[in-house]
Parts: sequence; C-alpha cells; structure tokens
Amino acid sequence: MRKEAMAWLAVVLFFCTTTVQAGELVRLVRNKISAGDTASCQNLIEDYKNKSGVDAEYLDAVGWLARGAEMMQQRELAAACVAELRREIREEKADLLSPLGAAIEVEAKLRAARDGRGVAIRFLEDELARAKNISLRSRIRKSINSLSLEGQSAIELTANTYAGAAPPSLSSLKGKPVLLFLWAHWCGDCRGQAAALGRVWKKYQSRGLMLIAPTRLYGTGADGKTATPAEEKAHIEKIWAEGYADLAGVSIPIDTELMVRYGVSATPTFVLIDRNGIVRLYTPTRLSEAELARRIEEVLAEK
Repeated sequence: MRKEAMAWLAVVLFFCTTTVQAGELVRLVRNKISAGDTASCQNLIEDYKNKSGVDAEYLDAVGWLARGAEMMQQRELAAACVAELRREIREEKADLLSPLGAAIEVEAKLRAARDGRGVAIRFLEDELARAKNISLRSRIRKSINSLSLEGQSAIELTANTYAGAAPPSLSSLKGKPVLLFLWAHWCGDCRGQAAALGRVWKKYQSRGLMLIAPTRLYGTGADGKTATPAEEKAHIEKIWAEGYADLAGVSIPIDTELMVRYGVSATPTFVLIDRNGIVRLYTPTRLSEAELARRIEEVLAEK
C-alpha cells in the first residue's frame, strides 16, 4: 500500500510541476479568470516566466490577468500587471497589440475609478494620438466611447463604399430611432445574433426603427484567404445574403475609419440612437434579444 501511495504521489507531483506548453498559458489563465481564481493565474504566469522567459504569450496572459483583476476589483493586482506590461512593451508590434491594448484599457478603468471619468478620457485621447495600428486605435476608441458616447450625438456615417442600399446620413434620419449593428464578415458571434436581430427588425421596423449594418474591409475573403477590396466586398455581400437573410435590404456602409471611430475592436457592437440623434446605448458585445427589445422599446416610448 505504501508503494502504491508513493507511486500516486509521484504522478500527482509530475502533473503539478509540468511546464505549461506554448500556446496553453493564455487559455489556462482565461479559464482561471472565469472561475474568479486570480491566485492560480499568478502562479501559472510566474511558472511560465521562470521556464520560458518574457515572450508574447507571457505578456498576453498578463494582459488577461490585468483585465480579470480589474473586473474583480483587485485594483492593486491590476495596476501591477499594467506596470509590467508598460515596462516590457515599448512599441507597437503585431504580436504585442493585444497585451498593449489590455494595458491601456485597464489603466483607463483604474484612472476612472481613482480620478474620475474626465481624467481617464484625457489619458485615452493621448494614447489614441500615439497609436498607429487600426486594431489598437479601435480598441482605444472603444474605451473612450464606453466612457463618453452615451448621451452624445451619434458619429455620422461617412462611408463612400457600401453593400446593399446606399446608406442614409444619420442627420437625415432625425425623428426616427436608429440601430447600428457593427459587424465583421468573419465574426461567428455576429452571425450568432442574426436570427434574434431579424426578429427584432421584423417587430420594430413598422414602428419606425431604422437598421444599418456598418463594417469594414479586413483584407480577407472566403476561408480567410487574402482578398482584393472588390473580392472582399463581394464576399461581404455573399455572407450577408446567406447568413443574415432576415435582414435583406439593410444598408451596409463599408468604411475603416467609421469602424475605428465607433471603437469596433470587438464584434458585434451595437449602437442605439434616439429620434434626436443621441446615442442611448453603446455596447461592444453581444446582446440578448430580450435586452435589445427592451432598450428599443424605451426609445420608441419617448416622444
């Protein structure tokens, strides 16, 4: 029995001390964050650093821990993660955009909690002025919009390229509520909203709700292969016709700067605009059909 117990102990110790494999650290950290276990996250990250050093995966995991710690009100830990990310990431690099974006996003939230929304917005505007990458600029804009866009005039639609019907200007739609569904052709979560969005559209279109679905070109087409702008536009039209059949006829403005200004680093993003052109809802995430309907009802009830 003693030998069996020792054998089992050896197995347990082996698995407890096995190095986290490349490509696994971020997944494990995200799972632990979902469980509210930041202590285990720190242990995993520290163990990885001791064995593999500071690399892109390590920094990405620290970024996820920063977000999780801030969300769980563990602000001292979140601030420590941000400080490390800022120390290690000195410039925009393709493989470090995610942790850099996380550092900026979390620091803004910490500043908002400590010093107020205005301080956080000024910090984000300074970061935006320095940022060059489209994805990073979109992420910073998302943070700015999350703090400030609701209650403000909606950002005008300025696209010269579009699929479907020509997009109207928002100013021409004054007197009607408008729902913007900002999406990407490759986005599974966007397509997952199609059925619910179709039902909402069918229910409220007759009551004056306008629906517009802005997107942008990402340089890819079918199967993620590189595509020309014309090829990608055709692919967008195909995806919309096949995956969003209940939304036929909806205008699809195609414009990168518009998507950046609306902070579409996460898709889908929803923006609900009232009859006066004021943003009443800005949410860079999926919405349940019930919640979307509730918010539309609130806007429609206003005169």
